[in-house]
This record gives sequence, structure tokens and C-alpha cells, in this order.
Amino acid sequence: MEIDTIVTLEEKEKYYLADMTIQNDVKYFLANKLDDNEDLMKESCIFEEVLDGDDIYLDEVLDINKIKYLTTIFTSNLISDLEDEAGDEEA
Repeated sequence: MEIDTIVTLEEKEKYYLADMTIQNDVKYFLANKLDDNEDLMKESCIFEEVLDGDDIYLDEVLDINKIKYLTTIFTSNLISDLEDEAGDEEA
């Protein structure tokens, strides 16, 4: 799975994969829920990529300590991206 893509879960819910990080050889995705028109909603969550043979699944991260840790990483990524964009505009 890659960022900037839309995934559909078994429950037919759609999510936009906005960011990714790898921690201890595990991929985690920050995802925004989409409505029926594929417009972004306010709801977001963090998924862990699970490999089962050739199949790839996304499991929602529910452990609060892991969520806090990953949220810090995703926030740092966002700040870095914003600083990079501001630097590009100044150049």
C-alpha cells in the first residue's frame, strides 16, 4: 500500500492514505475517512499494515500509547513538509 491512494475496507468504508511511517519494520498509515462522494471527512485513524502471505490488510491501531507515539511522528512529518513547502516558495 502507498500514500496518496484510496482504499476500501471490508465494511465498504473508504479511506485516503495521507501519510506513512515505518516503525520496527511495520508500516503505519494515517488515513482520512471519505464520504460516498470520496470527499474528505473530519474522521481519521491510524492503520497498521498486516501481511498474510500475498494478502495485505489494514488493521486499525487501537492501543492509545501506540496512537500517541504515531501521532507524534505524523505531526512531525507534517511540520517538515510545511517547512519544505515554505522553503520552496522563498527560493
